[in-house]
Amino acid sequence: MRTLAAATLAALAIPFAASAEELRVATFNTEFLIRTKVHAREGLPLTLNAAQQAVWTPQHREQAFQDAVMLVAPVVASLQADVVVLTEIGPLADVNTLNAALPSPYPHVAVCQCSDSATEQNVAILSRIPFTAVRQTIPGREHFLAELDDPETEDDTGISKGLSVTLTFSGEQIALYGIHLVSERGGHEEDAQRIAQASIVRRNYLRDLEAGRHVIVAGDLNEKRGDPTLVRIRGLDDIEPDLMQTGLAEFFDPNALAERWTYEFEGERNQIDHILLSDSFRDVAKRGGIDASVSRVTNPAVSDHSPLVVTIDFRE
Repeated sequence: MRTLAAATLAALAIPFAASAEELRVATFNTEFLIRTKVHAREGLPLTLNAAQQAVWTPQHREQAFQDAVMLVAPVVASLQADVVVLTEIGPLADVNTLNAALPSPYPHVAVCQCSDSATEQNVAILSRIPFTAVRQTIPGREHFLAELDDPETEDDTGISKGLSVTLTFSGEQIALYGIHLVSERGGHEEDAQRIAQASIVRRNYLRDLEAGRHVIVAGDLNEKRGDPTLVRIRGLDDIEPDLMQTGLAEFFDPNALAERWTYEFEGERNQIDHILLSDSFRDVAKRGGIDASVSRVTNPAVSDHSPLVVTIDFRE
């Protein structure tokens, strides 16, 4: 498998030169590409028992991580993106290992300060465009009701896996948020928490819009188009400026509308990985110059998600 992956990388080893007018943004969930948790890629629990730990020696773990890198790297390289938001990835050392495995490594790397000690999942941004600012966390707290009929269940949350960077492309300032929101497998409580996290993201990026920057929010938002988290993070439930949903049919090739899913669970296919754009991009993009596509991952050993790619063609 390593030999096949190496051959694929060799085939992709043509230097990628982005168009001066096209910005290509991608997001990809790399499924526990994390040294300390790489065993989860095999369906094992996050915390191993004694018998499992005996198998997962440091040498076995390192080999499993390197094998996973060699599977994921060709997918990342094939996206040919200027900027990639990676979710479910390890800390800087793990990100650097993946980046070094690419035929053309990204010169600019930012990784969030993860506070999720259970999963140890980080969000990372790889970029061919220099960052003018990096924030390794998305600041703020938001209250939510774990049980709608019991106010005593009120809790609050922050964002454990998220960061933002600022960059300049084609003379335009862009604030890019890389986000991984809490999973929806925990029922109503995590649904309410995820909406609260979306509120924090919105509160932060509205400041960028007010400062005249374009905004991109990308990552694994763990909810489908039109669901409450997406409504909140896009701003459809308030009167401030909205974000565009690039998962809509208008941004996809008409022949690829059935391919707008990034994750399959128990036979149900949905788009839960998103790239959202501020409406301000319409003012700087060519007419019809915003296109989205899903790069299908067919090998389940690579990831249980598929990458989403959005290209913005700027006016000359």
